[in-house]
Parts: sequence; structure tokens; C-alpha cells
Amino acid sequence: MMIDRKKVMTTLNLEWWKVTIGAWMSLFLLANAHAGAQENGPTVRHFFDSNTDRIPAMTAFPKYPSIARRDRIEGQATVCFKIRANGKISRAVVTNKSHRIFSKPSLRAIRKSSFEPIGPAQILATARTCRTYRFRLDPVLTEKTET
Repeated sequence: MMIDRKKVMTTLNLEWWKVTIGAWMSLFLLANAHAGAQENGPTVRHFFDSNTDRIPAMTAFPKYPSIARRDRIEGQATVCFKIRANGKISRAVVTNKSHRIFSKPSLRAIRKSSFEPIGPAQILATARTCRTYRFRLDPVLTEKTET
């Protein structure tokens, strides 16, 4: 069996390029989420994917639960899911959470998200990965009263 070195190197270079583009897209999305958070109040500012080389096509951020905002509850929720070959999310389940109030918004956000579909020449048909959403509130500034 003969291995075509040129084809292997081209495939490796394309994979590196996809990961690089994915990293830049993630940084861009995080910057936009941070800018939007300043306009609309508290939102989810951070998410972390476990190791995956799949490129996000659309990343949705969960809405901060109003009860959690009112009660000043912060925390995180980790959602594990499968990425199908067409880039759609399936079998999303919350595996870890600091408070149950963050489960539903995290599941809604991951179900709205999608990834780039893989090409027919790529081996991986489905991938299992996890994403952690961190729910943080902006600090409340209070005025000091002098006595």
C-alpha cells in the first residue's frame, strides 16, 4: 500500500488551517459577547469547549435567568453533546452545574448552536464534546455614606 505524502501533508495543513480559523472565530464571538454585555446588562461572557477540532458555524449564548439575576446567583453549567456530520447538535445533556437554574438556558443555547459540516473525505462522522457556560454578574457599585 502506497501512501501519498503530498496528500497527507495537504490534509494536515488544511486541518491546521481549520483549527486556526476556529480559534479566531471564537475570539471574535467572545469579543462581541463582551460588547453586547455592556449594552444589555448581565450575560454569559465565557464558554469553554473541550478538545474538538470542529469549527463553530453559529454559537448561541444562554440568556441569564432573571431569577438568578435578581437573587445575584452566579455559577456555571457544563453541557456535553454530540456533533453530527452535518454540524447539528444532538444528545445534549447537562453533566455538571453549580445551580439547577442554569441548566435550561445552557441546553437552549447549545441546541441553537451549530458547527461546520465535515467533508466527505473526513473520517470523523460524529464527535462528542462538552461546553461550559459561566454565568457572571457585573459588580454592583454602591455609594459609601459617611457618618
